[in-house]
Amino acid sequence: MCSEYAEAVTLLRELADGHERLGEAGALAGALRRLALVHEMRGQWEAALTAREAAAVAFSAAGLRAEAAVDRLAVATHLRAAGSYTAALGTLGTARADAENSGRTDLLLRAEGLRGNLLSRLGQSREGIAAVRAALDQALAASLPDTAADLQQRLADSLEHAGEYRAATAVYAAAYQFCDAHGADAVGQLCRACATVVLFTRGEWDRTAAVCEDVLAAPAMPHARGAAAGMLGLVHAMRGATRQARPHLLESHLIATRIELVPMELFSSWGLCMLESSAGSAADAADRARRMLARLARTQERHFSVQILQWMAAFFAEQGMAADIRACAAALAGMAERTGQPEAIAALAHARGETLLADEPEAALRELRSAVEKFAKLELPYATAQAQRRAAEAAARTGDKTAAVELLHAARDTAGRLGARVLRTACGAALGELGDKPRPPAAGRGARGARAAGGARAAGGLTGRELEIMLLVARGNTSRQIGEALFISPRTVEMHVQGSLLKLGCRTRAQAVRRLAELGTLPPEETADSRP
Repeated sequence: MCSEYAEAVTLLRELADGHERLGEAGALAGALRRLALVHEMRGQWEAALTAREAAAVAFSAAGLRAEAAVDRLAVATHLRAAGSYTAALGTLGTARADAENSGRTDLLLRAEGLRGNLLSRLGQSREGIAAVRAALDQALAASLPDTAADLQQRLADSLEHAGEYRAATAVYAAAYQFCDAHGADAVGQLCRACATVVLFTRGEWDRTAAVCEDVLAAPAMPHARGAAAGMLGLVHAMRGATRQARPHLLESHLIATRIELVPMELFSSWGLCMLESSAGSAADAADRARRMLARLARTQERHFSVQILQWMAAFFAEQGMAADIRACAAALAGMAERTGQPEAIAALAHARGETLLADEPEAALRELRSAVEKFAKLELPYATAQAQRRAAEAAARTGDKTAAVELLHAARDTAGRLGARVLRTACGAALGELGDKPRPPAAGRGARGARAAGGARAAGGLTGRELEIMLLVARGNTSRQIGEALFISPRTVEMHVQGSLLKLGCRTRAQAVRRLAELGTLPPEETADSRP
């Protein structure tokens, strides 16, 4: 394979040199674009981007400005994924000029949407979101469905970086439905995969896992597959399912490293770091965490890493690694200053608390309680529970056992609702050290019970997914509403409903809901608003 790659590169370079000597700009550009594709397939990104830019120059010289815009948009898109936002904006300036001169409205709107998204990622959320919305409105008005699909993904990502997670979830769902309706399957799968990061952050881990499984079961481009594998592996890691987590995390890390998808490089590394820590390999986990810090420092990434840095600060504190805690706090301070995002400010308070814990527990407790309040206000359950657990440690060091126990119970309860076994176990151990006993779990398992823990058969022979859908049917939701909630198409919802009807021997949705209530799978009150 290596020899074939080298041979292909040599031949394409010779071809490009020949076209250049003959002054054949268009043919030269085509050869350079093919050379870039060969480099991209091998993950040779510096060479690939150089070839792409050279191709754009050659296309422009040949008067093919639209083709030049295509290559420069590809360069800017990759730089965005690699966390090089300023460089991406620089490339976009020329790409927009190429698109405008070529008269290609679709390319111009894509460039404008990407510009707005980059501004959002740099912390200029208001201006960025407005730019993406304006471009999307124009794409819809001009009946450019492929461009509109791309811009809806950009809008959702921009809202996510602004910390508007509920809005981002809704836009990702709408974007997927739009893509499904217009046959934009690749962008649709990407929207679903990207949405799992938002769902995970909001504590909707069952939905995260379900969407990831769906994406991995269908054809998907590397970006979508890398994201889905990474987030599914991370959920498994947090739930203590090492055997299920590791292969997904390794797959994600391999893909993300090859295509320079920085967010998933970090998320997959976080999951692997957690597995090493849980297995008692603290030194290996610390080494991996330091490599993550070094990787982050080479990028302009300021959002996805916030929750990772919060976890790392606590991990380093438990290992007594003061310099590493300060490194996490410094990274978060830079992010909070540049973006002003409440989540970064909350995580910074947590990290500051960790830096003070060993010598000034009372000051640490104030910082950690502040982090708890901030995370709770933002409705980020896992981050809140993490801060509560560490605030309990600070409270215990000040001698306030009552406060420590209260904080640990609150964190443990949240961990239980999430199914975060690793965190729940840590809270239980800390309670034991304080001479207290963990409370019994709350009755019912909520969504985790409905999901049937990985697809086990429910009453009536229904799968976990079918039962999940029938529960939503029982609550009066339409197929479209169910699709938006679960990030699947209305056609897929109908397929699951029809399968459920066949298994239950029913003709209508209402009959099926009543049958499930009789079987004890659905509570009787769920049938009240069911529709035929």
